Amino acid sequence: MKISLKIITFLFIALHSYDLFSQEDAMLLIINNSKNEKPIKRKEVLRNAFNTVENTKNDTLKKLYYSKLSYEFYRIKDSVYFRKASKLGIKYAKKLKDSSLIAKHYWDLGSFHNNFQRSDSAYSYYNASKKIHQKLKNYKSVGILLLNIAKIQSNVKDYTGSEIKIIDAIKIFKKLKDYNRLYNCYNLLGIIHNNLDDYEQAIKYHNDALKYLKKANKKSLKEAISLNNIGVVYKDLEQYKKAIEKYSEALSYDSLLQKNPKQYAMLLDNLAYAKFKLKDTSNILPIYYEALSIRNRVKHSSGIIANKLHLSEYYLNKNDTLMSKKYADEATTLAKEIKSYDQLLSLYKLQSQIYSDKNSYYLNKYIKLNDSLVREERAIRNKFARIQFETDIVETENKKLNIQNNWIVAISSAIIFFGFLIYVITQQRTRNKELEMEQQQQRANEEIYNLMIDQQDKIEEGRKREKERISLELHDGVLGRLFGTRLSLGSLNAKDDPSSKKTREQYINELQSIEEEVRNISHELGLDNFDKTTSYSTMIANLLEEQSKITNFKYQIEDDDQIVWTDIPGHIKINIYRIIQESIQNINKYAQAENVILDFKKNDNHIILTIKDDGVGFDQEKRSSGIGLKNMKSRVTLLHGQFTINSIPGKGTSISVDVPMT
Repeated sequence: MKISLKIITFLFIALHSYDLFSQEDAMLLIINNSKNEKPIKRKEVLRNAFNTVENTKNDTLKKLYYSKLSYEFYRIKDSVYFRKASKLGIKYAKKLKDSSLIAKHYWDLGSFHNNFQRSDSAYSYYNASKKIHQKLKNYKSVGILLLNIAKIQSNVKDYTGSEIKIIDAIKIFKKLKDYNRLYNCYNLLGIIHNNLDDYEQAIKYHNDALKYLKKANKKSLKEAISLNNIGVVYKDLEQYKKAIEKYSEALSYDSLLQKNPKQYAMLLDNLAYAKFKLKDTSNILPIYYEALSIRNRVKHSSGIIANKLHLSEYYLNKNDTLMSKKYADEATTLAKEIKSYDQLLSLYKLQSQIYSDKNSYYLNKYIKLNDSLVREERAIRNKFARIQFETDIVETENKKLNIQNNWIVAISSAIIFFGFLIYVITQQRTRNKELEMEQQQQRANEEIYNLMIDQQDKIEEGRKREKERISLELHDGVLGRLFGTRLSLGSLNAKDDPSSKKTREQYINELQSIEEEVRNISHELGLDNFDKTTSYSTMIANLLEEQSKITNFKYQIEDDDQIVWTDIPGHIKINIYRIIQESIQNINKYAQAENVILDFKKNDNHIILTIKDDGVGFDQEKRSSGIGLKNMKSRVTLLHGQFTINSIPGKGTSISVDVPMT
């Protein structure tokens, strides 16, 4: 039965004078009948209903109407009115203190943003809904939301955070004996560990997922999905025969093509690719084209991209560059269209091999896109951390408020008691004032004597520290710069061209600068070496730029925007600078490194500096620390920080410095 807009409007106006149940029934009638309309007409009916609800005066009815309408707008993908209805639904649910309904709206908003791949917003709403369900002790809902959040974190490669959420969800679902969702948890754990190259653990989790699927006593398509996932693990292990066995077993699943054509096509594509990697190319082309045909029919865009990428790789192997280019270019166009950037990365890498004349062009595109994705994923993970942190703060504040309310009564009662007590104490102090004055005079004389002794000890300690500081400044500052200048001038001995002369002049100027630094050290080594007109970050960059020329290493500086260097005390900055200077000097002397990474991070009220190189490394057990390392450790100790060094022969060295900012 269809219902016209005029009848809908009449029902709303007429039922404003009826009781609550009659009006609610009218709304249900309108929503249910709208399902029989064509999509465009249904949207019109629901929007008209939404506009009519605004004239309803009963807040309880408004809360119910907006809740039902927001769900219907979500189902018909009317994003504008879905958000309007959700916003108003939350408003009236909060007004009427309906926590359950607030949680429902947050859940729907999380799903809405997740569908549009807005990971940060989806995470925020799911997390807000989870917190409410925890307070309501709706543990099943908490478990489902934890799993949803874990999927989002996995998508942005926050695997550690995702695994933590899954483990929490598993604890809930085990108590509830919800085997289907336990399957989902272990299946996701398997995918995560495969992405982390922990293949043995990945296979274990996928097998655990299959065990829970059997416990659910259901013959499910999920079995084929797990077999495919296990096959992917074996493929990544390059155990292609085992991968083919799993793909073939999944393809034999009853009516898989009819029940889940996307999964069937994926298995075909994976099977053909595993055979291709096994160099069994005799009959894989028909399999590839069958998979592509199914994916085209069901309009599975990401699957089409994967298929064409594999076809391009196949034809490249057959030296048919024309067909290889065709499929790679088609896949690239579609990947850009649907914004499938991970697949686009793989395509750029493949195109760098196909287009030999444009190798550097596609490699540059690959590097830029990869860097962009890494930055975006890092930003999203940071947002997740901030959301969790802010949520924890709100919870902490609420607990504090409850504690404060409990203390108000106790404090009010205690005030009178303490007032009386203060009066008694004051009277007692007055009586004993003369005696206390004599005792205070005696204690003061003793303290003066102790202060004199302490002052003498501090003077001696200061002298000792000043000697150590001067030693550090001479070794880390002057010797480091002299070493770099000596090497650079040495490399110019045999050259007499204008460019070499100009470079020698620069290094002579550098020697003058070193002379000035020695003069500064002789005048108490104040912090004036740091030119206050030059930013600290620029000084660090200049140091690496200068030192990199000695052994031609490439460097990268990652500076945390949360660190405001102008607010950091000078003695901290100069010690950090000297540590970097000494470390770079050691890299030039011993490491033979090609790449150096300097990373600054702010953690609470600490600065964390990491210096990594990909040089030859050394055996820490066999090699004793030289004066350079001892000086670095000494500087960190003076700053009340922690110094860590890790080195593996052949794999480079990493130095970590963690110091307070004040």
